[in-house]
Amino acid sequence: MRILITNDDGINGYGLFLLANHLKKYGEVIIVAPDTEKSASSHSIILRNNISFKKTNVIVGFEAYEISGTPVDCVRLAVSILGDFDIVFSGINNGLNIGTDIIYSGTVAAAREGYIEGIPSVAISTDYQNFECVEKSLDELLEYIIKNKIYSKDYVLNVNYPVKKASIKGYKFCKMGKKRFKTKFEKRDNNMYAPISNDITYDTNQNTDVYLADRGYITFVPLFVDMTNEEALNILRNQKYLKA
Repeated sequence: MRILITNDDGINGYGLFLLANHLKKYGEVIIVAPDTEKSASSHSIILRNNISFKKTNVIVGFEAYEISGTPVDCVRLAVSILGDFDIVFSGINNGLNIGTDIIYSGTVAAAREGYIEGIPSVAISTDYQNFECVEKSLDELLEYIIKNKIYSKDYVLNVNYPVKKASIKGYKFCKMGKKRFKTKFEKRDNNMYAPISNDITYDTNQNTDVYLADRGYITFVPLFVDMTNEEALNILRNQKYLKA
């Protein structure tokens, strides 16, 4: 396979290094990553400014490029400049992307852009600074994904390791859960505000990534780009006061 790897932690991200070295046995690996960390950049892109695209030897033995754009820009430029790819892997992110995290995540957004480009795409994340867990199990995880072909052009595959406190119990296919943030801000000088705390509430639905990651499972969630609420759409269409 011709494999594109990107991330939102930047070209020096340790998860990027791990992913590249563990994927090289499956084909030609090409790395295109942001030149600096772009965490929580979601699906943002550079619209009107130029984007640098520079070859780098930061990861020895791989064709690698660093760009001044976002994780989504990495995929856009890679496809435009370097040609077709068989699969996109984004990560391994230093921090989980479960539940509401998915909305903010540049890691998941890069995989989503791969999907938009018509390329099967996988995002992989681990709990913050929990790469020891990844190092022990990444070969097995990638073999499971690739040999069983659980990636697809029909969805984005979002993969998360369990939370740091939990040992790996196995794999679970599940749905995206709810992880709500209520952030408190404190006023500083010159009308500046700084986040000082996050009150986070977690899903208790037992079939979600949020619940299962907390209980030791590597989770697999197939994601759509189409965010239409079909049930609500059907209700609205059937309202008598609405015209066709």
